[in-house]
Amino acid sequence: MTMLGIVIGIAAVIAVVALGNGMTDYVNHEINGLMGNYGYITIDAAKTTEYFNPDDVRLLEDTVSDLKGVSPFFDVQGKVKGSRDTVLADVNAGTEAVEYAISNKIIKGQYFTRQQVETGQRVCVMMRSDALKLFGTDECVGRDVELSVDGKSAEYTVVGIRDDIDSGMYDMAISGMDYFAVLEIPYTSFTTDYGYNIDKLDTLLIFADQSVLQKKVDEAKKVLENTHGLRGANALWAYSMADISDEIDTILSGASNFLILVAVISLVVGGIGIMNIMLVSVTERTREIGIRKSIGARTGAIMAQFLSESAILTLSGGIIGIIVGILLAYVVCSALKFRLIISPGAVLGAMFFSVLIGLFFGLYPARKAAKMKPIDALRV
Repeated sequence: MTMLGIVIGIAAVIAVVALGNGMTDYVNHEINGLMGNYGYITIDAAKTTEYFNPDDVRLLEDTVSDLKGVSPFFDVQGKVKGSRDTVLADVNAGTEAVEYAISNKIIKGQYFTRQQVETGQRVCVMMRSDALKLFGTDECVGRDVELSVDGKSAEYTVVGIRDDIDSGMYDMAISGMDYFAVLEIPYTSFTTDYGYNIDKLDTLLIFADQSVLQKKVDEAKKVLENTHGLRGANALWAYSMADISDEIDTILSGASNFLILVAVISLVVGGIGIMNIMLVSVTERTREIGIRKSIGARTGAIMAQFLSESAILTLSGGIIGIIVGILLAYVVCSALKFRLIISPGAVLGAMFFSVLIGLFFGLYPARKAAKMKPIDALRV
């Protein structure tokens, strides 16, 4: 019972840290599963009359190194008709670089090429589930769909099928919504068929590896500001998936730290319990202390005895707490389908902290025992 508070506190710390690590890993995995590594630069129409154009796409490709690609981006709603069904459609139009916008791979056919973009060919890529919905089969590369946007229709040929998005977060996001097929098409054919101005682009996507993404987005922003004479105007707004990941990590870290603080409070309460027990022990062993001091035991030896007893109690509680915490973390992470990530630093820190609690809260009882006068102790 003496160690119960320490056991609960240490177990809570270990479980909370493991749960926080697992949650962070899960959320980052889900985000990376939903989105690729890209950033976007948008023009603030309230601060300038400038727009992006296809020349800006080529300029960034030529001047900013280590890019996977650059693309204008149109995201509009429409309808798509296949041989079996007609459904609502979310139409994403851009260059061949839009392949990197989401992480699910092409499993049949191929993504549309730069040549198809530059020549404005009516081709499209869709997900496997959408192909099954529209055609009843995913063997539909080379078949046509009728795509309608803003009352205008055109036929597009399927050139590639993406694998479906495997994400619990995505499934929750679309739960209860109307069915939408997702079609990706070249922006050149899109602007021609549906009346959008190809020379008035307000958003560009920048694709790069996660490690350099933010740096490349910032470089691209500076190039565009210089090109359009917008330096100092704050007319361009840049954002990236790296920013989202950092913000999520900050939020999850804050929540984990709060829970760890609550667990530490329980450790302190457990430490107070240890101090009370040690004070009782000093009272019960007063005569023993007097005998030891009368035969020559020094004050330091008496203090060391009671401090070591306190430290052993809390260390034992800490070890049990670590075992309980790991088991608890395993059960919770398995239930939530998180990956179990036990931080060695958290385990070592918990052991050190448990000993520190024992020494700190054992100090007062140890000093009280060491300061006893032998004659007073023997009278008890």
